[in-house]
Amino acid sequence: MLKLPQITAIELIKILKKIGFEIMRQEGSHVFFRNEYGRTTVFPKHPGGT
Repeated sequence: MLKLPQITAIELIKILKKIGFEIMRQEGSHVFFRNEYGRTTVFPKHPGGT
C-alpha cells in the first residue's frame, strides 16, 4: 500500500492558497477555507504537529 507523505498545517495552508482557497475563519484549532466556487474545507491546525 502506498503511503502518503506527512505535511504540516503550514504546508497545507500554502498549498490551499496556491490553488485558490482563502481562509474564512478559525475556530479553536480548526481552520475553515473557501474557494471562489463556494467549495469549503476544514482541517485541524495543531501546534507542533504534522
